[in-house]
Amino acid sequence: MVMESGRASLPVLTEAIAGRQIRGSWMADREVFRIYGILGNIQKYGVTSAPIVGGKETLFSPELSPFIERVAGDPSRQEQSRATLTPLARELLDGVERTGEVRMDRWPGPPRAARAARLLLMRQLVVWSRSMHTERGYHTAVVIPWRASAFSSRFTRRAARIEYERAQRVLLQAAIRAAVVAPEREVRGWFVFGAGPLDTMIDEGRLQRFQVGRTTWLAPATRAAPARVLRERAGRSRPARRRGDRGR
Repeated sequence: MVMESGRASLPVLTEAIAGRQIRGSWMADREVFRIYGILGNIQKYGVTSAPIVGGKETLFSPELSPFIERVAGDPSRQEQSRATLTPLARELLDGVERTGEVRMDRWPGPPRAARAARLLLMRQLVVWSRSMHTERGYHTAVVIPWRASAFSSRFTRRAARIEYERAQRVLLQAAIRAAVVAPEREVRGWFVFGAGPLDTMIDEGRLQRFQVGRTTWLAPATRAAPARVLRERAGRSRPARRRGDRGR
């Protein structure tokens, strides 16, 4: 599991392509054409993607797809997500479900607020959004219900055979393995289901919890990585403090 871009303890593909940390948007980076070329062709190698970690596009092996669909399509979770939406996001979702598709450049909401509403719906995994090149030469987002997406249609039958809690466990385990080590506070915010069965997985010994300074970290349970090694990795994973930041 790899983030396409952004900042997280998970590996970030755009930074791997650039060979360094990217400040700001990768589209303003000097490696933009190389990054764009790789991102535009990566799915033909069997890699699947969906906005599953913090609403950000995430690349993962196809084996995880039914588990993601099980979480996204769960009726109870979707109802809970709807209850947390802002009024504008709820209005946009109602429009998407009523018409089957909304072009954001034609939706009457204020552009900045409309974008925030769309991103919130994407984070909650209740819609699917794709980019469209318009007849006027610019790009806009087209939003459809999650259940109408090709991703959902492809994996919904396999997802129906998976228990909801098992899907949560598999996704948490896969993400923490990809990160190797990650702050527990960050892990609890990765997925739309929150911490889910995280505490149970720690109690069962599937994950390790340890302390470095004031930060609590999580890592996959493994005999090959003693606590000392994990603490060293956690120290290397800690982001550099920016000038003007204060410790908490």
